[in-house]
Amino acid sequence: MRYLTCFLLIFNLILSTPIWAQLGGGSGYSFAGMPISARLAGVGGVNVSIRDKDVAMGYSNPALWKDSTHHHVSMTYQPFYGDIKRTTLFTQHNLKKDKGAIGVGLHYLSYGKIDQTDAVGQNQGIYRANDYCIVLGYANQQGPFYFGVNGKFLHSVLESYGASALALDIGGLFQHPKHQLTIGMTFKNVGIRLSDYVPGDPVRLPFEIQFGATYKPDHMPLRLSLTFQQLQRWDIVYNDPSYNVIQNLDGTTSIKETTFGDQFLRHMVVGGEFILARSVHFRFGYNFLTRRELRLENKSAGAGLSWGFFIRTKKFDFGFSRSYYHIAGGTSYFTLAISIDEWKKK
Repeated sequence: MRYLTCFLLIFNLILSTPIWAQLGGGSGYSFAGMPISARLAGVGGVNVSIRDKDVAMGYSNPALWKDSTHHHVSMTYQPFYGDIKRTTLFTQHNLKKDKGAIGVGLHYLSYGKIDQTDAVGQNQGIYRANDYCIVLGYANQQGPFYFGVNGKFLHSVLESYGASALALDIGGLFQHPKHQLTIGMTFKNVGIRLSDYVPGDPVRLPFEIQFGATYKPDHMPLRLSLTFQQLQRWDIVYNDPSYNVIQNLDGTTSIKETTFGDQFLRHMVVGGEFILARSVHFRFGYNFLTRRELRLENKSAGAGLSWGFFIRTKKFDFGFSRSYYHIAGGTSYFTLAISIDEWKKK
């Protein structure tokens, strides 16, 4: 009961705190919302309800640190577009006497070497830019309910400019006692700024509410997930004034109206896993928002689609996923997870 009381107090604090939630460049630290593992990328990029011994899922929903992943380590490498590279590392430890579980992690994004030029285009050398997030989480269980919180230190560097912030992710999960059904919810990036790139120009945190469910029928080798993102705001359409406009007969312009169905679908992420064998899974996902925002006018080139596979052995798990964002192509995720206790066994 004390865990439920604590969760309700934190929830009330969130609702009473002023929140700014913009899309399309209205907030900073956007890297914090990128998929941090091959599994998450393979099922659409957003998920808060898959409970299947995956320590990296504790970053997506801190309640999932309590997931029988004692001394598991998950490492992901993503060669992004150009010279951009991303690496994540997560591990978890169960406390004694059923006092819960703690998780720690690092999310690092490097933008590589960038040419530095002056106002007339003369080369002034090169500079580097990077973002990183250090995570410390805790989770516990009360019956079929799981509660967790992640404390995050966010830091971003662009040449000689830097910004940093402290943030909390608060999550809950319900595990059905008889069926393979889990329902999760998270409140992400509730926090304070420590410093900004430029004094007086605040870098806002990308606050977001996510809600989702995962269900596997008892006699079907398929695990399905439905997740809703950006629930703190109904209208998440970015109306580009140079594109989403209508020329009226009197010479004026007006913004194209977005239908209710389009608005609703942009919040949805659909994902699934075919369990071909106990240790072999095939994953797929579809992110409606990614498809609508990144497709070209007459061609989508697979934007929003993702797929991948997973292989589990006694000593390690390996996952690969491919996500498509644009006609320029997709990006790959490679995840290796090990159990330290298993490697210690002779």
